[in-house]
Amino acid sequence: MMIRDWYLIRHAPVLGAQEKLYRSGDEPADLSQTAVLDRLAAQLPEQGQWVTSPLLRAIMTARALGDRMPDTVKMREDARLEEQDFGDWFGLSFDELWQKIKDLPPHNWSLLAAETTPAGGESFMAVWQRVGDFLAEQEDVEKETPQIIISHAGVIRAIVGHILDMTPDQALSFGCDPLSLTHLQYSDQAHAGGQWRLVVLNQNFGE
Repeated sequence: MMIRDWYLIRHAPVLGAQEKLYRSGDEPADLSQTAVLDRLAAQLPEQGQWVTSPLLRAIMTARALGDRMPDTVKMREDARLEEQDFGDWFGLSFDELWQKIKDLPPHNWSLLAAETTPAGGESFMAVWQRVGDFLAEQEDVEKETPQIIISHAGVIRAIVGHILDMTPDQALSFGCDPLSLTHLQYSDQAHAGGQWRLVVLNQNFGE
């Protein structure tokens, strides 16, 4: 039986994210939490296949973690791992955003329901579909090399939702903090219990 570990990491924080949506879809990461980065890097295997979102905050986080590994890390980017595009809503304060979404279908744990499409952007359903394509492609890879993915909250929620056979709206309920680790395992055997195992969800390494 072949078991493959997957390590899903959300990028480091973006400054100002508590007051409003990101100013744009490609904001830089704040890498000042060096002790957190140290502890997170220590949880990762020395050898692995690193895949990152092409957005700057994910690339910066991946490089910061890679610099803490004992050997040189080779990374590749995959556009299917980009965060949901909020289009014209980037830069809005949460009060301004509320005026646009208050009459839309509500979600208990997310600003937007899965099918809501921001003006000029994309819905979580679109993220769900491209993440599903990425997962299906990776499941066909028959090797035990750990997969280390540096991406975004929406993408990580979509991956976990897919492997647990949840709906997109249910997947949006997962917590996913900056610089958190989610650990999965994939088996090539299709026996009872399914091929995926959730080992750790949203593990934090703060003070």
